[in-house]
Amino acid sequence: MGENQGLEKAIEKLAELLTAKVGAAASPNNAIVPHIEPIQKIDLMPNEVKLEGVKNYLIWSRRALLILRTKGLEGFVSGEAEEPGDTKTAEWRTWSSTNSLIVAWLLNSLSPNIAATVETISTASEVWKTLSKLYSGEGNVMLIAETEERVGELRQGENSMMEYVAELQHLWADLDHYDPLDLLHADCIAAARKWIERRRVMQFLKGLNSEFEARRATLFHQPTLPTLEDAIAAMAQEEVRLKLMKNNTTTPSHPAFIATDYKSRECFNCIEKGHLIRSCTAPRRNMRGRGRGYNRVGLRGG
Repeated sequence: MGENQGLEKAIEKLAELLTAKVGAAASPNNAIVPHIEPIQKIDLMPNEVKLEGVKNYLIWSRRALLILRTKGLEGFVSGEAEEPGDTKTAEWRTWSSTNSLIVAWLLNSLSPNIAATVETISTASEVWKTLSKLYSGEGNVMLIAETEERVGELRQGENSMMEYVAELQHLWADLDHYDPLDLLHADCIAAARKWIERRRVMQFLKGLNSEFEARRATLFHQPTLPTLEDAIAAMAQEEVRLKLMKNNTTTPSHPAFIATDYKSRECFNCIEKGHLIRSCTAPRRNMRGRGRGYNRVGLRGG
């Protein structure tokens, strides 16, 4: 909460300074320089994920870039929005105010210990580059091995099929970041990606629950494996089919033709009405004869 208030105060101070300059700074034709535009443009939503270190760098950086892209400001962290050479121009003042606000926003999205390591850096692109070098984990062998292990052990379990897919794709994205494919020729890159996708299709199918076995076996016996997208679509359809079958299957506890009202039924043992032979308390008699009318005459005194 205190960090958010600090950022708001910094933005308000910058807004006051820029507003004060609007009256003094005018172009040769007396037009007002639009200093206030960057303030409105960078009304960024808070990044709810705080950067804590290597473990959550990918989540933090993805969220941060997404927020910046919504305002068209990602160029300030990528370095594409270069600082103008002449610091006396309106263009430079616009760049400077926007850059300062992005730096303030980035610092607010970091844990205090990490923010302390970059708070002296003045440009957003350098802050971003430094954080990437320190915490991105690219090339980190331990992270690569750990993520590979998690992928290999992941199973659907109690998750829905699409929840299982989402977890797999998240791990694969992390793995692609930690251990990027580095090939020179486009043809080699395309071939390598197909090779990787085939193995990911097999990983995906392997981790599904046993209820998908029939459909999984069908895909494995095809001449070629489907793409990952097609395999996921096929199993999503199978999940729907299995749910429909489960909902439509009923197992009646009694056959429809058996009456449940025993008040009018006669007991085969004592010929009294109101109960069946299994609940009869009278002594059991010899019933070796056939048919319901066996020995009834004698029982009734006739």
